[in-house]
Amino acid sequence: MNIQPSSESVGIYNRFQGFPGSEHIGKPVSIDALINICRDTNPERILEMGGGIGALSYTLLKHSNAFLDIYEDNEFCRRELKKNLAEFEGRFQIIDTYRMLPPGKYYGVVVIDGGNGLVGDGGYPLAAQLFLEYLDSVDAVYIEGYRGLQRDLVRRALQKKYVCAFRVHKQIYVQGKKWVGGLEVRCKRSHSAIARWLDFMFWETLVFTRKYYFKVRGWFS
Repeated sequence: MNIQPSSESVGIYNRFQGFPGSEHIGKPVSIDALINICRDTNPERILEMGGGIGALSYTLLKHSNAFLDIYEDNEFCRRELKKNLAEFEGRFQIIDTYRMLPPGKYYGVVVIDGGNGLVGDGGYPLAAQLFLEYLDSVDAVYIEGYRGLQRDLVRRALQKKYVCAFRVHKQIYVQGKKWVGGLEVRCKRSHSAIARWLDFMFWETLVFTRKYYFKVRGWFS
């Protein structure tokens, strides 16, 4: 049975549906996931790759006290972000190129909802991997939607510093429309190369050798 989204996440989604450029905003499944991640990790700083018009950005700012660094290289989206996040002025900054490394070295949460280098998505394909390798520490990563290439790059980047647990937030159907979810990764820093390798091989063998990411429930993607 599918878990129904909360009224809070649906309210944020409906709010942004009425704004220009809302065709690709984050869905309530991801909004709920990020609300819970913020509640669990209480981040001081968040990195978002691909702000769009701000549905997920708004969620992160509303449900945390964190400062938010937003990568967005689309001029239209940057204008809309500034308008749609106006009530949080002073708590976020927009970075207009993926060719610049993140301004911080520690982030409680990293959200990847754009920047894969495909037409209309901005960025460049290796940004997620390079950014995560550059950071000194991260507690949680959330990849919105499927984004198969970025999932692979993120796993390999995290394996160099962390042992991880993966959880899929499955897509649901509401009134015949598909609301996609995403992949949540909780990270624990480890100085043991053996522990990191065993952890990586455990998830690689148990989970990521499967053809479809959304077949297994709970903390198995």
